[in-house]
Amino acid sequence: MIYFIAHIANLLFTSNLVYRHVPDPYMDEIFHIPQAQQYCQGNYLTWDPKITTPPGLYIASNALIYLSKGLFELNDLCTVHALRATNILFSIGLYLVLAAFFKRNRLYALTLAWLPVSHFYSFVYYTDSGSTFFVLLSYLLLKKKKYHLSGIAGMISLTFRQTNVIWVCLFMMLTIIETLSSKGLSNPPFESIDGWGTMIKSLTSLLQKTWTHIFIVLPNVIMYVVTIISFAVFLVWNGGIVLGDKSNHMAGLHFPQLFYFTSFLSFFTLPFWNIQQITQFVYQLTIKKIVYSLISTIIALYLVHKYTYEHPFILSDNRHYSFYVWRKIYKRHWSIKYLLTPLYIISGQLNLHKLGKQREFADDTRG
Repeated sequence: MIYFIAHIANLLFTSNLVYRHVPDPYMDEIFHIPQAQQYCQGNYLTWDPKITTPPGLYIASNALIYLSKGLFELNDLCTVHALRATNILFSIGLYLVLAAFFKRNRLYALTLAWLPVSHFYSFVYYTDSGSTFFVLLSYLLLKKKKYHLSGIAGMISLTFRQTNVIWVCLFMMLTIIETLSSKGLSNPPFESIDGWGTMIKSLTSLLQKTWTHIFIVLPNVIMYVVTIISFAVFLVWNGGIVLGDKSNHMAGLHFPQLFYFTSFLSFFTLPFWNIQQITQFVYQLTIKKIVYSLISTIIALYLVHKYTYEHPFILSDNRHYSFYVWRKIYKRHWSIKYLLTPLYIISGQLNLHKLGKQREFADDTRG
């Protein structure tokens, strides 16, 4: 309870501080807030073409406003401060979801809820908080074997960020694996996978068991399937994944993003590592693993060379973290992006080693 109180106190204090210093729409709020205010006035067919994400955030705010008006007879709930409060509620919900994952250590839940890059969006009117909340809620419901509700939560997450379809696909696969776990599915622990043969065998087993037990699997994944089909219909109708400003948001292959992600993960999980774990990782290195690492580095160097993109917004907008990372690190010299490649590989291997030790995201969600 003390962590929950600390979370709410931090949200209220910081939100008031932000509003006192930034009372007007900030960054992309200049698009999101007017759009939400159009919904407040009942103009549901009015759409700003600069907005690239679906209207889930505005619908959520609209619903909360009608509810507040009905219960408390409040007026003027479409102000900047009131709309930002939508993400305060999502942030509270996010902590509760994380606390359900980490029942034995609520400090972990608080630590994740206060992850700086994510926590920032609790105080501005962006889609990130709602998107993160519904994705993690979907995963929590999956772990509790409430697959239909998980699929519904996943579908709602797509109304905030359409790229969440990737998570819906992942959760559907996890549901299939859980459903088939008692049907002789070949699903070895990560650490026991010793090559491509084992992975191919597992994949073949998954396909065969899914086909054989399709009438057992299908009822559990039906809502995920409906969500994915709905997304496919949206793609055809919209002519692409991005709503609105398509010219500045073109889809493409950007493999280095995987390298940036593993570096990000390593940086923020560093406090959870200890010398013993790192030493164990080093002792488990074999000639075979070293050769694989060298091959991976060569492939990564090619991907960095071929697929590194500098989006104009990264170079022009100094209000984002990525602007400073790019300017102070990557733009210092043309060779930096190549010199960092071995670190990406090491980072990825360390993260896989860490995740391989724990097959479940949080074992204590059960019971």
